[in-house]
Amino acid sequence: MAKKKKLNIWDLNIFKKNVFITKTPEETRNLGTAFASSLKSGDIIFLKGNFGSGKTTFTQGVVKAFGNKGFARSSSFTLVNEYKAPNNLKLFHLDLYRLEPSSVWDIGIEEYIYSDNISLIEWADRLIGAEKDNRWNVDIENSGTERKIIIENVAK
Repeated sequence: MAKKKKLNIWDLNIFKKNVFITKTPEETRNLGTAFASSLKSGDIIFLKGNFGSGKTTFTQGVVKAFGNKGFARSSSFTLVNEYKAPNNLKLFHLDLYRLEPSSVWDIGIEEYIYSDNISLIEWADRLIGAEKDNRWNVDIENSGTERKIIIENVAK
């Protein structure tokens, strides 16, 4: 008997938007790890949510899924953290919180997000002008006891 392939809900075109509830940081990381299997070269992931909503925690799961050891940290003070991925890919974790929307493009961000790598961008609402690019939206709402995570594939 042939072994069934595990279904990846993000591979199905009928599911453009998925809603998940996580109750612990570990569940949020695990969701990031599962989500990572959908990512490919050139993907841009817009991470949105308030302070403490779980953007970095979700990113930790993605980074772990690509075989990185250690703990992904918030890139708030360095703007960009870079991680290795298989097949000569890189993961770029960008945090735009400290930038004004008018100055985001001044730092050369296009060299990261328009490369053939994967970019995870916290506070992506400050990246004005890239709204129609091939990417995923990950909106996280933290109620204190749980996180509501909406993952939407907005790729063309």
